[in-house]
Amino acid sequence: MDERILFDRFHEALDAEPRPGAYDRLRIALAKSPVKAQRRPLAMRWSRTGLRLAAVMTIAVLAIAAAVALLATHRVADRITPADSDHAITAYKLMVSNDYEKIQTVGINSTCYGNQFAACETDANLTLPVANQFQNDLNRFQTPARFAVADAQLRRHNARQISRLNALLAASRAQDATGVDRAVAAVYSGRAWLNAMLTSILRSREGTVITYVASVRYEKQALDTCADCQDLAGQDQIGCAGNQTSGCQALVENAAAQVTSFQTAVVVLAAPSSLAAKDNRLQRDLANADNAVVTMAEALSAGDQAGFDTGRITYQQAMAAVNRDAADILNG
Repeated sequence: MDERILFDRFHEALDAEPRPGAYDRLRIALAKSPVKAQRRPLAMRWSRTGLRLAAVMTIAVLAIAAAVALLATHRVADRITPADSDHAITAYKLMVSNDYEKIQTVGINSTCYGNQFAACETDANLTLPVANQFQNDLNRFQTPARFAVADAQLRRHNARQISRLNALLAASRAQDATGVDRAVAAVYSGRAWLNAMLTSILRSREGTVITYVASVRYEKQALDTCADCQDLAGQDQIGCAGNQTSGCQALVENAAAQVTSFQTAVVVLAAPSSLAAKDNRLQRDLANADNAVVTMAEALSAGDQAGFDTGRITYQQAMAAVNRDAADILNG
């Protein structure tokens, strides 16, 4: 191999820049080294030994250089592949797509109601492993910054789905028809949010300042015109006992739908880097509102007025923050 090539490769592997003229100085120094004449037999013996030694040394040096180059490559890759790179986002989407496809192949069938205990147990046993695998994948994956808040909510919602499926399984085995119906309704409700968010992640792309702000403006206007959202965020007392339960359920369902719409909108059209900090605050406050409507829905299902009131207070605080966040983005 040409000496110059070896010279360059050693410096590349060591990630060191040679000084100007270093190779020429080395070549001249080697050329000036005196070579003593040797008797022919001795020269023959030393040439073979020298060749063997040179071969071994060359292999050793090249192996070391290759190892150094590999480490250097990994260091460079770490520097140029941040958590929110296109590569990381694509990998995350691929993981979500694979699990979402599995989630769509299983579920609770419409026959799983009332005293259809065997059908309910079969559905739960098929769905639970898929939900658990999805949770494991979410936990092991290094989430890109773009999806940090959405990913945290995915884990919470999927964990609730696992709890609901376990409740369905327990009610089915106990032949508790009322418990089965309650658990099935909860599973269906939770599935809707998961479908919406997973679809949004798969469609996600970075917007411009103009398109992102326009998306936030549209969702803010929809939130302002949502009468049930305003009633739930207002200060008037809301009783949910007896025949008022259905009215409270409508309030919560409509508010939840609006919060979900806002959550998915800022995922589908992600904020540009100049608005990333403001977007992160908005997403976190929307997540708090989302947690609050889930708390209220579960309290209504259990006939827990105190639990509903606690969730509503959290919702009021979260929506006040969401309004501030949106105004900051729109007026900035």
